[in-house]
Amino acid sequence: MSPDTYYDDDGEGDDVCPDYFAATSIRRSNTVTTTSSGATSSSLGSGSFSGRSVHWNSPFDASRTLPPLPPFTSHTQLRRVVTSPASPPPSLRPTTPLRLGPQRYLYTYTMLAAGAPLTFLLSVEPANGKPTPGKYTIRLSLKADDVERPIGEPVSLRLSVDPRNLEFAVFLFPGKNNVLPVGCLYSLRVWLRVNGVDHRIFGEDELWVGADPDFGAVDNASFACLRPASVADSDAQVYDAIVGRARVQFVIRWHPLGDRHYRYTMDYVAGGVGTVLMDDLRLRVEGDPRQVAFLVYTVPVRSIPTGASHRVRLWLKTRADPPTPVSPSAQARAVESYVYQRVWKSDAFKIGARLDFEAIGPRLVMGSPAGPPQTIVMDVLSPVGYQRDAKSPIV
Repeated sequence: MSPDTYYDDDGEGDDVCPDYFAATSIRRSNTVTTTSSGATSSSLGSGSFSGRSVHWNSPFDASRTLPPLPPFTSHTQLRRVVTSPASPPPSLRPTTPLRLGPQRYLYTYTMLAAGAPLTFLLSVEPANGKPTPGKYTIRLSLKADDVERPIGEPVSLRLSVDPRNLEFAVFLFPGKNNVLPVGCLYSLRVWLRVNGVDHRIFGEDELWVGADPDFGAVDNASFACLRPASVADSDAQVYDAIVGRARVQFVIRWHPLGDRHYRYTMDYVAGGVGTVLMDDLRLRVEGDPRQVAFLVYTVPVRSIPTGASHRVRLWLKTRADPPTPVSPSAQARAVESYVYQRVWKSDAFKIGARLDFEAIGPRLVMGSPAGPPQTIVMDVLSPVGYQRDAKSPIV
């Protein structure tokens, strides 16, 4: 991916930020569908979505042909011993005691928040791998469709009770109402109840999640468009955007960590210059990691000069559970729904094109170049940070 082949600096006119309708393909439907849930499911208020729902087409359609991924090799397959034809039958082989590996205990809680089916997973992991009194680590993660992401930091506790018979209280409650998109901000609480005593172990006050949020209501938002897949960026997703009249590319890459865990990163490139914005989004993906979709948009912040500061928002997009069809005709009218989770943000993205620095005020003092840059030869044997002028004598 070469930035200098993408930018056109002819200076004819200003680039216009993509609006909500130009950046994405939208289908609106007033059809009300019901989502089935298990016996443990609960429903939180989604009244703010009544009467209108916004459906975003998946950026990965049938036209995006991707080569198949190599099959995963589990640790069990690596440890498998091939039995030779001369091996004795199983009945004559000596029996050895079965050795169990370290154990952990997974608790699952489901709910329906703002129309989004969510699954919270609590992993209780003993330090010695056995259900005995001692030190335990508890991890919390949120799963939507086939993508799972950690929530908060792991918690260490000492337990003298059976870790296989714990009771948790997992719940959400709405956050502020004057934020956009509406109805997506929640506070999360997880409590552990043991012998009548409750212990709060997880708390998160900025959990952004919802089914088909109305992103069109975000004022002055500029939405990035996913570039069609090509050989040059087969290991990344490239999103083209206009930020402060500057053409910007947001590049999202994934790095395998093993056992279907991936680390996602996001860079930006503009005019041949770029850097890392996000470098540690951990996801566990049961399917193809290249099919994990995102939504990227920016919102300008009042600044001097105008157009120099922006907010960046990154949302994870997964499929919602399909509604239960009542009849063939109802199934034909069903509209695909998606669950969005905000996974990263920045309120200080400083970039723009043709900024008017003179607007800062009459007291502005602007520096002038004092000639071409001077080449400095760095002495690698000297302490870090020491530099020697190329014209100075060697000492």
